[in-house]
Amino acid sequence: MLKSYHGRCHCGGVELTAEFDLDAGTEKCNCTYCRRVRLWSARTAPEQVRVTSGEEVLTDYCLRMPNVHHFFCSRCGVHMYDRIDPPNMLNASYCNVNLACLDDLSVEDWVTAPIAFVDGLHDHWERTPGEARHL
Repeated sequence: MLKSYHGRCHCGGVELTAEFDLDAGTEKCNCTYCRRVRLWSARTAPEQVRVTSGEEVLTDYCLRMPNVHHFFCSRCGVHMYDRIDPPNMLNASYCNVNLACLDDLSVEDWVTAPIAFVDGLHDHWERTPGEARHL
């Protein structure tokens, strides 16, 4: 079931709301970007993510893949969410919301959320990496 969550960066310059089903699962990816920012995310549709404050300080980092957008606060550097547009494994746009920036996840939510580990490092999004303990 979709539930609404409120999130913000460390300095409070960017705030968002996101709706997703935590029980549907979360992801940790081993690609170079996700590993470096220690991303633990929940996937949802782009229309379920709304920046409610600070859009002017939100920065879009897009490196080698023009369809992959990593949004972060330009003041404190906190990664807020990603938007991945086609072409991708789903052939549809989706967002990955950074769970670490959400204010209203309980400890129980954190410890019971299902986690899927994804081998993005080798572009095998459907596979679990050989090693995931470091994620």
